[in-house]
Amino acid sequence: MTDFLPAAAAHVVRIVLVADPGVASKIAQELADTLPQHLRRRVRADVDWRVTARTVPLVADEQLDVSSAADVVRPLLPEGDWEAGVLLTDLPRRAGLRPVSVEVSPADRIALVSLPALGSWRMRRRARRVVADVVGMLTRERADLAPSMKEAGRLEASGAGEDGLERFIVPGLRGHLSLVTGMVRANRPWRLFATLSRALAGVFATAAFGLINNSTWTLSSAMDVGRLIGASAASLLALTAWIIIDHELWERPHGSLSRSFSRLYNTVTCVTITSGVLSLYVILLFTLFGVSQLILTPSAFGTVIGQDATVHDYAVLAWFVSSMGMVGGAFGSGLEDDGTVRNAAYGERQRQRWQKLREAKKVRGELESET
Repeated sequence: MTDFLPAAAAHVVRIVLVADPGVASKIAQELADTLPQHLRRRVRADVDWRVTARTVPLVADEQLDVSSAADVVRPLLPEGDWEAGVLLTDLPRRAGLRPVSVEVSPADRIALVSLPALGSWRMRRRARRVVADVVGMLTRERADLAPSMKEAGRLEASGAGEDGLERFIVPGLRGHLSLVTGMVRANRPWRLFATLSRALAGVFATAAFGLINNSTWTLSSAMDVGRLIGASAASLLALTAWIIIDHELWERPHGSLSRSFSRLYNTVTCVTITSGVLSLYVILLFTLFGVSQLILTPSAFGTVIGQDATVHDYAVLAWFVSSMGMVGGAFGSGLEDDGTVRNAAYGERQRQRWQKLREAKKVRGELESET
């Protein structure tokens, strides 16, 4: 670390952050640089905080707990080379149906932070505060941090005599909304159509054809607001449903996926795909509105619609053609590689984890049989 260390630093405290690839990894890498200074301000100033970040694909099923996290963290550094380990994951954690943001095992000096439960708004800042407080708890540099962890939710000791773990839950409607929006952010829906070249080609090809078609001009001029809204909703729903169905993104309960988690994943997938589709729709709408005014002269446009063309007429035309274009995008999305689209769905990352879990178990079984 390049941060200035106080002259009165009493001892060194080494922290290891282990993160899933993706959003969690990016946050961990940022924390490796900024967390020491934050710990000096929030926990203790007379400690030399040293933070190391590692990116490791998490091999776990949906029942991941902090004990499983300990098995992931310990092999990364030699014994005695770290005082506390914090695992950052985009896996959703729940106690029953209540979202769990943090699970702490003081005995193991390990904590598991589920980023989705922190919500999508200012996730990095919330993660920094939560991790700082968790580190304080694990290293016992401050014993009174649990009441201050408002970002993490409400502390709920899990049995104090059973497993000795401490969990922070985010209660009520706020907790469920935070979990869903956090999972949607982990999916990064804004990147969905950046990789769907064929879908984009279908959208813009259909829209371009409609923009220069006289029949489209006539139809758009005859449509009222209600019909335009209906056409927008139908086209957005059609493209969203087509992507989900054609690429088999709908999750069904099975041995490693409970009914409640399948509903959660399906909700997140629908919100993610809808967000991506809606973003494309808005971009297309504004693009067509600008292009229409450049290539369609008011005299030619007005002659077809039977009145002087106004800004309102151009806006309605762009609105109507955008809806047509989304339907064309549905056919284009069907030509995409399944892996490209599935990367935007939460269940796909889970399937990859489950596959790694099965492979790891198979390897362990083979090694045990040889010995």
